[in-house]
Amino acid sequence: MDNNNKIRKYVPAPETSVFDNSEFTDLSEKELAKKKNDKALSSESEEAFQYGFTKEAAKAEKKENTSKKKKRFNHKKYRVIFGVIAALVGVLIGIVCFGVWYKNYLLSKITYQTKEPDAVITIVNERGETVPLHAVTQTTRFEYIQSEPVKNYLLIGIDSRSRYYNDSGTGERSDVICVLSIDKTHGTMKLVSLPRDGYALFPGYEHFYKMNASMSWNGPDLLKETVESVLRIPIEGYAYVNIARMADIVDAVGGVYCDVTPGEASDANISIQEMGSSDYIYDYGEGVWLNGVQAVGYARVRHIGNGVYERQERQTEVLRSILDQFMNLSAAGKMQAIEVVLESIVTDIDQSEIEKLALDYLPTLSHPEIQYLQLPIAGTYNEGMYGDEWSMRINWNAIVPYVQQFFYGRTTDFDEVPIPRYAPDLDDCDTDTPLEDLVQ
Repeated sequence: MDNNNKIRKYVPAPETSVFDNSEFTDLSEKELAKKKNDKALSSESEEAFQYGFTKEAAKAEKKENTSKKKKRFNHKKYRVIFGVIAALVGVLIGIVCFGVWYKNYLLSKITYQTKEPDAVITIVNERGETVPLHAVTQTTRFEYIQSEPVKNYLLIGIDSRSRYYNDSGTGERSDVICVLSIDKTHGTMKLVSLPRDGYALFPGYEHFYKMNASMSWNGPDLLKETVESVLRIPIEGYAYVNIARMADIVDAVGGVYCDVTPGEASDANISIQEMGSSDYIYDYGEGVWLNGVQAVGYARVRHIGNGVYERQERQTEVLRSILDQFMNLSAAGKMQAIEVVLESIVTDIDQSEIEKLALDYLPTLSHPEIQYLQLPIAGTYNEGMYGDEWSMRINWNAIVPYVQQFFYGRTTDFDEVPIPRYAPDLDDCDTDTPLEDLVQ
């Protein structure tokens, strides 16, 4: 079949409109979109009308609802922030309250013998008469040397051979008598030790006696007044501790390091045995580590070397090592050691002053150093058996200028200190030795 005879199927052509051009087609779509939008707005307007609003009011309502949602979100955010701040403040308040409580807890460990300002302190003199201490204290023409940042405190070590104190401190032997001078401005601590067997005139007494007898007969108040009168310096207060309890303090700081000779170790072991312990000292040499009981035994040694004089040196060696060990402790370790120290102390120093010294001042010192001056100074005393007892007869007038210079960096005029029989005259005393050669 030829091509002309092929069957042709009819396919109708698409209808065309007289408006079939791009321009008219676009207009038609825009019109349809407009109609659709108008219908939606009409529906929205009708819906708004049903609730009594116009179309514009409906839009305003929608915008207000959105604003309220944002405000609610902001309020929630602020509540979270304020809650966090309140929690932090609560934690800080808790820490402060705990700190205050812990400070008060530590300070409550001390045995206080503070007195009211108008309280009358009495002593019993050698005639057995009870008299007010202020009435028998010597009135001086020259005021005692003093300086505002320098405060002096009497430190007493009682060797009662008992772990318990009596109420007044009387009846106990004061084996250690020291004056600690603290200069808060320069951050210095200086220590002067006095011989317990040194003769002195007690306020209210007519005769001279060993200094430690004042503590035994009338307690720390009379000893404080006696030390003030022989050194011509003001003393703010006293603190005493039983040497038997010193072992607890040494252990609290981790032990001490001392230079021990074979003879000292042997003599110390006798005291250790008397304390009911078998923890003897077997090592000797420089820097021997001692625990509490061993340190107390070492501090009690008195039959080796130059008797009482070297005993003072050993006691001071222990005290200085305690401070060195304390400063090497962590913050927590220091607080634990302070607790042990404070519960061993009896004092007339006000609680607020103790707080400043023990809890605020001392822990802030990074590397404190105690400068030490041992009394009496060579060439200012005689010692030996006088009558039926061994004693040291000191010319205190040769001592006073050294102490003034040591504590205050200057000297002032002072009233002459009464001196005991057999003490050297001032002109015979060696007062030319430079202070720096004496300070350890």
